[in-house]
Amino acid sequence: MKTINKIEQHPPALPRRKRVAAYARVSKETDRLLHSFSEQVSYYNELIQKNPEWEFAGVFADSGITGTKTTHRSEFRRLMQECDSGNVDLILCKSISRFARNTVDLLQTIRHLKEIGVGVQFEKENISTFSGDGEFMLSLLASFAQEESNSISENVKWGIRKRFRDGTVGTANKHILGYQYDEEKMQYVVIPEEAETVRWMFQMFLAGLSFQQIADNLNGAGIHTTLGNDFQEASVRMLLDNEVYAGDVLRQKSITTDPIQKNKVKNQGELPQYLYTDCHEAIIDRDTYEKVKIEMKRRAEMVHPVYYFTGLIRCETCGGYYSRRVNHCKGHTYIHWACRYKLERKNCKSINIREDELIAACVHTVGKDYERKISTMSIAPTGDIHFTLVGGEIRTWTHPPIPVRIPKPKRERTLPKHLFDSRIFCGICGRRYGRAISELKDHHLYWRCRSKTGGAQTCDSVNYPNAEIEHIFCELFEQSAFDADYFKSVISKIIIQKTGSIDFHTVDGEVRHYEALKLRENVNTGTRTAAFQAKIRCAHCGNLFSQYITQGKYVYWTCKGKRLAHAECTAANLSDCKLRTIAAYVLGLDEFDSNIFEQQIDYIHAFTDGSLRFHFYDGREITWPRT
Repeated sequence: MKTINKIEQHPPALPRRKRVAAYARVSKETDRLLHSFSEQVSYYNELIQKNPEWEFAGVFADSGITGTKTTHRSEFRRLMQECDSGNVDLILCKSISRFARNTVDLLQTIRHLKEIGVGVQFEKENISTFSGDGEFMLSLLASFAQEESNSISENVKWGIRKRFRDGTVGTANKHILGYQYDEEKMQYVVIPEEAETVRWMFQMFLAGLSFQQIADNLNGAGIHTTLGNDFQEASVRMLLDNEVYAGDVLRQKSITTDPIQKNKVKNQGELPQYLYTDCHEAIIDRDTYEKVKIEMKRRAEMVHPVYYFTGLIRCETCGGYYSRRVNHCKGHTYIHWACRYKLERKNCKSINIREDELIAACVHTVGKDYERKISTMSIAPTGDIHFTLVGGEIRTWTHPPIPVRIPKPKRERTLPKHLFDSRIFCGICGRRYGRAISELKDHHLYWRCRSKTGGAQTCDSVNYPNAEIEHIFCELFEQSAFDADYFKSVISKIIIQKTGSIDFHTVDGEVRHYEALKLRENVNTGTRTAAFQAKIRCAHCGNLFSQYITQGKYVYWTCKGKRLAHAECTAANLSDCKLRTIAAYVLGLDEFDSNIFEQQIDYIHAFTDGSLRFHFYDGREITWPRT
């Protein structure tokens, strides 16, 4: 059986209209060019809108902006954004020079537009970027446009320099602090209120104030720059150095080296400068202005002094220059010259030379008037100095042989590697404990926090004898004798707390705690505690302890039985400051508190071995064994 399919007819799709934008630009805001500018805008508005195949996408126009750069052309950049957003298919422009005078910028922009499907049509040259030879013609004509820009720039510079020579050039700075430029008189006119500020600045500088101090004083007085900003160190320096305040004007202080990039640099003698003297009323008399110039030079030389050899000596090892260095050691001053690259750690192996030796070499090789004869100098890796004289003659000074240095033998460690190295840590500051040898007769090995070494003690931790740590370890881990191999297999680290308690951290993560109060035998402070009065009893003879003072400030507690006739009491004396520490430890306090002590402690039994037994009012007893 036959199959019949009905074919529906669809109306043909209308072609999409091309979205067209235009770009216009003039570089100067003169009446004639502004008229041309408005004509371009009107022309493109009418041209695009009367074409039925085009859809109006806008006219983008920059006025009074150079075409050598795209960074300052806001409308041009807005046009590029519209193209990137897909809102423009074609750009119309009067000529290549209106689009860009920089060949690199032009070609980069055109290639980018072609990649996103946007064409550019230049009417004057009749070039379309979508044509086969479009980019070649653009490169050629854009180069002409750039050269035309360079030619215009040179012509403008020539005209400005001619007017510099004739003295007929105005100024770009119409308002500087103290002056307003008068276009009719073609000179600066003094502003009395601001002129007082200028005079104050010069007075402060000659009085010895720094640039920053002057700026701070001006800001503190509510005075601002001509732009309404606060004064800075650089702005004060620039104003004090300005010859305008002495009634002069210096032209061509800076020059533009590249007409495309338009980068201004300071004129270092590349082009002549023109100084016009007495061309307007001076705010600062010439004598004061010259004093300020001399003082500025003096201060600059103090910061960066210039010596005869500065910039004169070349390093033959790396090609750098030698600079002066001053060292002070044990009351003596040593001056030498060294390669800058060597000082900056850039692997230069040149040798240094003392200044007195350098002067002696100059006198010996060239003569006493060496400063007038030497043109350049260079120092070889061996230390030989090559002098190039003004007439071209080359003379050489040979450096004496450099003695061979015999390296000192490496000093062996005074202490061999120990089992506890890098295992003991301070519970107060976190640093590691290090080894030390006691100055006592037995010269025993002990451990102390490294924060205590190299100067005044900065950590309040306690020291621990090596043998005592081994004994405590055996006690906690039930060992009859200390075994190094067993210790290494069990312990990961040891932390010594402020009181002297020790935490042994095992490799399995367990922590075994040894509770102790370790007193510092060499620490004594001038404390005097009335709360101990009639509280301490001697366990040997039963008498109370009383206080006595040594050296006018240190308080001790001693058994009265020791001072009785025919007494044989051997109870140990107790330091007041250490007794406070022990009492605070027994009471569980960070610091001793007299009120808490009197409220809880009934009395203390003191034993002949230094142990103390604290009797509480509630019947408890705690014994502190002397460690």
